[in-house]
Amino acid sequence: MPVSESVNTSVHATKAAVNLYAVLGNLEELCRLDPISASLIQDKQNTIRFKIRGGSSADLLIADGACSMREPAGTASIVLYFRSPEHFNRMIEGAASPIPLRGLTRLGFLTKEFTALSKRLEYYLKPSEELLLDGDYFAIHTRLLLNTAAYAVACIGNYDDIGQRIAARIPDGVISISIEESGQQVFLHCVKGRLKAMKSTSSAPGAFMIFDTVQSANDVLSEKADVHELIVTERLKLKGMLPMIQHMNDILAKVPQFV
Repeated sequence: MPVSESVNTSVHATKAAVNLYAVLGNLEELCRLDPISASLIQDKQNTIRFKIRGGSSADLLIADGACSMREPAGTASIVLYFRSPEHFNRMIEGAASPIPLRGLTRLGFLTKEFTALSKRLEYYLKPSEELLLDGDYFAIHTRLLLNTAAYAVACIGNYDDIGQRIAARIPDGVISISIEESGQQVFLHCVKGRLKAMKSTSSAPGAFMIFDTVQSANDVLSEKADVHELIVTERLKLKGMLPMIQHMNDILAKVPQFV
């Protein structure tokens, strides 16, 4: 395989993982935070399996107004197949359709409720300046933004060629990323160069990245402020094993390439 083709394959696979785990994975939090989103799938029960040839796969469990994502297990009521990571990415962009392998009688759910839920997620992830002026909207948007960033870092560290080399330098342990004002906390578990993002863990973190406010977190994650400026003004505090955070930040800098 030519080098350029290999690089493109890596980029598509990484982007597909980010779209699946970091973007669609936000449906879990969205349905918990946004009553309108929860109402769209109230009294609905389905397991959607996203099966990507040569890439990631996951099950999205939908039950009575709630969502959760997990590794494929058991039988799914709907199976959506994608010929390649690029095919999946094009579906996320609205430029392609999945191939349904199971659940043809449930396609109405996909075209109605699930499509409406996906558009609700896009509403929060792609804000206008006017929407950001609303405090409640801003809080949910930032919460989803932090989740997206943490899970995208894990995907890039596991799938992207450069990301893998950086991840290999992260000491084993857990990194905590949190916002003091809202109480939100996400974790990155690092083991021998493999990264896993989590919303909870029983392991004690070895490093901490702490934003003082929702605004501070949003400023950094939306690239409106410089990390070093926030550290100097103590709006962002770094504690523990700083090399863990340093290498994580090197991967975080690559997130805009894939989101």
